[in-house]
Amino acid sequence: MTLTPLALTSITNFLLASEAFFLAGLFFAIPKMPRSAAWYWQWALLLLSTSALLGGIDHGFFEVFGQIPVRKVIEHTNWILIGGMTLSVFLAATEQFGRPAWKRNLTILAGLQFGIYVIISLLIDNFLVVMANYAPVMLWLLIGSFLGLKSGNGTWALNIGIIASFIASGIQAAGLDLFTPFDRNSLYHFGMMIAVFFLYQGGKSLKGISR
Repeated sequence: MTLTPLALTSITNFLLASEAFFLAGLFFAIPKMPRSAAWYWQWALLLLSTSALLGGIDHGFFEVFGQIPVRKVIEHTNWILIGGMTLSVFLAATEQFGRPAWKRNLTILAGLQFGIYVIISLLIDNFLVVMANYAPVMLWLLIGSFLGLKSGNGTWALNIGIIASFIASGIQAAGLDLFTPFDRNSLYHFGMMIAVFFLYQGGKSLKGISR
């Protein structure tokens, strides 16, 4: 039996979800202070895992049968999950890199961003909305981690994870389908498997973990 690109997309989605859930579970098991950078990071990992699982269900059970109305519900639900992950990353970065005087305002900004994003994502049927919400937060996290290398606030594992996620997203956005039946979506999932591993490793150096 020959696997189709769509089937491989679903399978790699489930592989990504399995890895991400496993690492999120390990991270949740680590004692940490509530509302610390590490505490928010665990929720980011969990929401990423759930998003990958929902994507696998969509591609494997609904897209293949052309269930467009159901797919739209799943798709927008997934976008909100990604928005929640972005919110968690925003709050983790605020606790890790934000100056004490800025934290309250940054926390309010994170909540406003999430609320506006949810409304726009429900009104506009375009994945660019997701990327426009997600990319600046991850870029801020990357800059904060790079600048914090000397002080110990940043780590190379976190940097590699973020860069790997950007590369994976770039491959998907560019429509790189050179390895059929491994299309751009399957390559994106493989790239994210690498990214998630390093994001988990980098998360263990965030503030709030009980040593």
